[in-house]
Formats: sequence, C-alpha cells, structure tokens
Amino acid sequence: MIKIPFAIPLVSGFFLATASLAPVPAQAGDYGLAIDAAMKQDYRTAFREFKELADGGMAAAQFNLALLYHHGRGVEADIPMAVKYYAMAAEQGHSAAQNNLGSLYRRGEGVAQDYERAALYFGMAKDTVDVAKANLAYLHRYGLGVEKSNAKAFQYYSEAAKNGHALSIFELGQLYEKGRGADKDMEKALDLYKQAARKNYDRAQFLLGEMYHKGTYVKQDFEQAERWYRFAMNQNYPAAYYGMGQLYRDGQGVTKDLKEALRLFRVASNRGNRRAPYDIGQMYETGMGVEVDKAEAIRWYQVAAKREYNPARAKIKELGGDDAASGKNPTSS
Repeated sequence: MIKIPFAIPLVSGFFLATASLAPVPAQAGDYGLAIDAAMKQDYRTAFREFKELADGGMAAAQFNLALLYHHGRGVEADIPMAVKYYAMAAEQGHSAAQNNLGSLYRRGEGVAQDYERAALYFGMAKDTVDVAKANLAYLHRYGLGVEKSNAKAFQYYSEAAKNGHALSIFELGQLYEKGRGADKDMEKALDLYKQAARKNYDRAQFLLGEMYHKGTYVKQDFEQAERWYRFAMNQNYPAAYYGMGQLYRDGQGVTKDLKEALRLFRVASNRGNRRAPYDIGQMYETGMGVEVDKAEAIRWYQVAAKREYNPARAKIKELGGDDAASGKNPTSS
C-alpha cells in the first residue's frame, strides 16, 4: 500500500466543482422548485423533484440527486446510488459529476479503488473544474494511476491557482518550498501561502501561524502567530488549537494563561492531534496550572503513544506506566 503524507482536503465532505448545487438549465421544468427546496434545506422535496427529473435523463438533476444520496439528505445515505447517478451525469459530460466520480474511485468509496479510472474522470473535468485540476495534480505528484511528475503537478496546480483556487494556491506554494516541479523559492512559497490564507484556506492559515511561531523562513512574531492560529481555529483546524495552546502556556503573543492552554490542548486532543495529549501529560506531571497527578499524566501520555508520538513512550516508561493501555482521551478536567 502506498502511504501518502497528506491527502487533499475534501470539499463539503467530498470533491465538488463548487460548494453549491448545479446551475439551473434552460426549460428545467420542476428543477427550479428542486433547487429552491434544497436551498431551504427541504431535502425531501428536493429529492423527490430531482429524482423524477434525473430518471428522465436530466444531467444536472442526476448530479444533484447523487449529492443527496452521498450526503444522506432527504434520503438515507447510499453511496452505490450516488455512484450510479454521478455516472449517469458524467456520461452526459457533466464535469462536476465527472470530478466527484473520480474522487470516489480515488478513495475507493462505494467502488473498488482505481487510481487510473480516477485520473480518467479528473481528466474529463479538468478544463472546467478547478478542483479536478487539483485532484489530477495530486495524482501526478504521488504517481497514483498516472506518471509520477512534479512538473505536471506544478502545471495543473498553476492553472487552478490562476483561477483563484485556494487549495491549489497552497499546494503550489508547497512545490516552491520543496523545489519540486520548479526551482526552490521560499519567497514565492510564502507569498502563495499568504494568498491561500487570505482566501480562508485553513491549512495555509495554520502553516503561517506555525512559521511565525517558530521563526521558520520569517522573523519570529508571536502576535502574527496568534493571529493566524486564530483564523485557523475559527475553521476548527485541530493543530491550530494546539499551537494556540502553546502560546497561552508560554505567554507568547498573549497573556500567559495555563487554564486556557490546558483547555486548548484538550480541544486539540479531542480532534485527534497527536502532540496535544503529550503536552497535557507534561502539565499533570509537573503541576503546570494543575495539581501534580502522575496517574493522569500517564493516561495522557498513553493517548499520545497510541497516536504514535514516540516521546510519550519514554515518558510512560519513566513514570512506570503501561504503554499498552487503551490510549483513550481521559475525561477528567
């Protein structure tokens, strides 16, 4: 199995051409009623109207019906039915459906995983759907079902970035930072990260916060770190809670507040961050803002160890704990 270091984030739960429903075609009959119902979150009505039109052959209705099946809105979630209607729309040249179908094949959701078929559908959609360009770039970057080529990844990310696609702008910055598909250029990378962050792309916001926090490629600036972490937190980016917790723990860019630091670390841990439980363990081990509690410290170190944060294993051994414990988040405050 090929291990990918970071998968492209999903848009509204899965890859879409846009976050909204497809535009109303001319002479759509009840299509307008279906769209209005969907916008009002009356998904049962939307499902009924889309279903009739989709079975009558309307590609836009087939696409939107597939979305409802995929998300379980107005009907019980049914991925095979979503695949069926995406495929029907895709066969009629509906680019958003082609993109979403490619995404299902990429992940093996409702179908056998097939990177070559995913690439085929992304290729069909790429001329009109920016996220399809990004998806195709991703496949080329890691050689999944297509030739591994940083040059092609750079090309497709660049094309989508020119259209303002935030994820592609960010990924283009990653290529410049690492010197893949282009000469290494940290100045360009930083500019692209800022562009993506201003477009509210959470990963870019977090990365900028981390860069200012650690002084990586920029002058260390804790106030800027706090600013960008907070933007990412507003979008519930887990690692941003951890970064902000560090600032509150250390009194960097904010007034030192160990209670708030602990709260933020807990939020980050509850959302799967692997470093946060280790830092919580340290707080309980050393009595930082809490009573010293060796047993509680071990429990938090076990959570971090379960998430493969290796320094936690040494701490568990040092404190005489059991490395094979459940590793579930402790519930005590």
